Amino acid sequence: MKLQRVLLLLYNHTQPLYMKSYNPPTATYRIQFHAGFTFKQLKEIIPYLHTLGISTIYASPIFKATPGSQHGYDVTNPHMINPEIGTIDELREIHQLLQQRDMTWLQDIVPNHMAFHAENTRLYDVMERGPLSPYYYYFDIDWHHPDFAGKLMAPVLGKPLASCIGDHEIKLGITPSGFTINYYQQVFPLSVTAYELISDQLVDSDALPVTKLFASLYQRATAGTSLDDWTSQKRELMAAVKDLGILQALVDKVNNNTELLTKVLARQDYQLTCWSDADKAINYRRFFTVNELITLRMETQEVFNEYHTFLHTLYREGLVQGLRIDHIDGLQDPETYIERLRQLFGRNCYIIAEKILEAQESLPYKWALQGTSGYEFLSFVNHLITYQKGLLELKEFYDSLLASEGGSNSSSGMASYEDIVLEKKRLILERHMGGEWENLVRLCYTLKLADARVNRDLLKEAIGLFMVCLPVYRLYPGPGDTAVDELVVATFARMRSLNRSAEPAILLLEQWWEENKLPFLMRLMQFTGPLTAKGVEDTTFYVYNALLSFNEVGDSPATVPVNFHQLMIVRQQQTPHSLNTTATHDTKRGEDGRIRLNMLSLFTEEWKELIGKWREMNQPGIKLNDEYFIYQSIISGYAGSGNSGSGYSGSSEMSPEFIERLQQYMTKALREGKVNSSWSSPDEEYEKKVTDFISRILQSGPFLETLLPFIEKLDSYAYVGSLVQTLVKLTAPGIPDTYQGTELWDYSFVDPDNRRAVDYSVRSQLLKDISGISGPALFEYLEAHKKQGAEKLYLTWKALHCRKHYPNLFLEGDYLPLQTSGTNVLAYARVYKQEWAVVVIPLPDQQPVTASVLLPTGAPVRWKNIFTEEEIEGKGAIEADLLFKKFPVALLIPENI
Repeated sequence: MKLQRVLLLLYNHTQPLYMKSYNPPTATYRIQFHAGFTFKQLKEIIPYLHTLGISTIYASPIFKATPGSQHGYDVTNPHMINPEIGTIDELREIHQLLQQRDMTWLQDIVPNHMAFHAENTRLYDVMERGPLSPYYYYFDIDWHHPDFAGKLMAPVLGKPLASCIGDHEIKLGITPSGFTINYYQQVFPLSVTAYELISDQLVDSDALPVTKLFASLYQRATAGTSLDDWTSQKRELMAAVKDLGILQALVDKVNNNTELLTKVLARQDYQLTCWSDADKAINYRRFFTVNELITLRMETQEVFNEYHTFLHTLYREGLVQGLRIDHIDGLQDPETYIERLRQLFGRNCYIIAEKILEAQESLPYKWALQGTSGYEFLSFVNHLITYQKGLLELKEFYDSLLASEGGSNSSSGMASYEDIVLEKKRLILERHMGGEWENLVRLCYTLKLADARVNRDLLKEAIGLFMVCLPVYRLYPGPGDTAVDELVVATFARMRSLNRSAEPAILLLEQWWEENKLPFLMRLMQFTGPLTAKGVEDTTFYVYNALLSFNEVGDSPATVPVNFHQLMIVRQQQTPHSLNTTATHDTKRGEDGRIRLNMLSLFTEEWKELIGKWREMNQPGIKLNDEYFIYQSIISGYAGSGNSGSGYSGSSEMSPEFIERLQQYMTKALREGKVNSSWSSPDEEYEKKVTDFISRILQSGPFLETLLPFIEKLDSYAYVGSLVQTLVKLTAPGIPDTYQGTELWDYSFVDPDNRRAVDYSVRSQLLKDISGISGPALFEYLEAHKKQGAEKLYLTWKALHCRKHYPNLFLEGDYLPLQTSGTNVLAYARVYKQEWAVVVIPLPDQQPVTASVLLPTGAPVRWKNIFTEEEIEGKGAIEADLLFKKFPVALLIPENI
């Protein structure tokens, strides 16, 4: 209860975070760019998106990334458009198309990290020229780490360095741009510090040109040359060497002498190591635990200015109107970063941040943002469309199932969700973030916060306990924030309950918080977020399986539902221009698959019986917890025979495509869970048992004969639940975001499954058909195409155009809860001056809707349901069941506006 009160303090800032001098989107549409979906493909669908009612393209990162990148977050050059997706001229053409339709562009940016890759020329220059590079302090590298002697760790090898050398896997190479160190397909520069050693190997008088080459290269490298000049000069000098045979002979000499090659590698400004070594020692900050992503020192003004130069050019040219900040919690000082961004882009730029908020947590009120990318909204709606009594029964059933069958969801046996979170965060810290943990301990001594009298092991334990026990992703240390202070107190109380023996060090760490030791605390906070993400989202969510729809980014099995109306009132007061999102590139499963799982809360007894039958019928031979995960995943991922997303083939088995997708997903789930397999030590034998089990049951007549009717029963409620979710997203406070393709049913799994190609021809044709018919024929068409998602598309189209017609009503209008005479209906109004809209939705319940919606004094009397075109007269009340006769949800607009 105390922790809930602390989080409520974080939530109850009353100062609005938005500013009034910009034009926010009315509706965004998220596009994932990659080589398979480029600017060219986007241009083709802009007319469709405009017809649908979208105001803003919400673009994944568009700057140059690693070759073949499927997401764009592995940026290699923030100063150019990714050539795999298009050109600046094509972006200008898109801008013209958008401008003609009064549409805008919201750009996802990645200020926290870049790719650890040869295409990252800034990093390549650091590896080549070391302290002579203008980018030496660009990346978040600890050059004073005692284990690396002033070198950058490069954890890229598949085994120890000596073994790689002995097996001739590492070689010196030549390119037109200079000398390289090659490890299979990975290419790194030869550091200039090794030039002398290599040139000393030249003894033939004919080698004078090559000797001069090395001398000239060294001279240019050490002359303070810019990266562009240095790159062009290298090419000129290399091209001037006419006898390439001498160069190749030199390279062969090094490669044929392992002792000499070892010495050359020792002269590099980077240290090649096995990839797994980074789990134990590391001297650069990574994105989470991904070796291939190196972070930036964005807290320095010089890095900020250089990184954002091209982005600002795009903004000034009018090609970009808004920004979405990726992983803001990775930055050392988010508040200062936002201030600089606001100064650079001005008040007219719409800026939001990816910030995952725990239950009842809010954005820091000092941040000059319009809001978040919307994960918290997903959680609000997820609880709204769940029968809460049934949810508790499902949790009890899960616990009893594992206990009675001897199953386990923890390495130490049965455990609560909260205990599993602590266990998995501890596991990640010890197994995969040991280097970061040690670096934090060493920083305490470097900053002279601790001396030799402090027991180092106890200090390390105290720091680790704090990271594990912190119940939010991170805090933002600073004076005068009571909510943060109380949350810190709650964290220390939890620490003491877990380990009293570390009390002396806990007291010391507690003192640093009281004295606001910012250099250490701000650094510490850069690692609590990654630990939570890896320990909870990427581990616990694959281990605690009571109801998988709550194992979601922004949500949690531990989240306690809060009054939805109150949440929306606060949202309208504080962040009315945050995105309302229900699916993203990071969500664990499709938004409609999640709702289908929620409907299990209405059929708990039948679900229990089916699990018993399936266990007996299928004779799994795999762990019970994994089997339970599979059954839920089938239910959430099955798209149905009428949907192009694959599923039942119409015969006695599921389609091969669906089986393969589920098998791939389960392999990932097992490795993420780190119980029966893992990425670092995959148990391929057990994984095959699981994939064979999936293949066997999905080709089994008896299993499918019981499964498919049950899914049909769930869908009779889930279809309505999905429409409820969509309508609330489109009408509640916030800006609705549609993730690519999810205007039809979305039964995808986690990435990469949710980044599959979208068939826009199907969507465009459906919308064309829908918009061309009306009256009874329309509803016959919607019913006939229900399994394709026609109702969802229709609802989206109608509601988005309603938003377009009344932008102030939905962007600025008050949120007014409406009383109902029953418990299975929820209703609210949006009110702006003389404009009104009323939303009426059924809630999950097996009982028919019989409630009345009570209208407040002063509300209009005559209404029109935009979905059915019916005219409704409401003198004080509207009967909800009458609204739902033709369409499952209702959006009412007064007839006279």
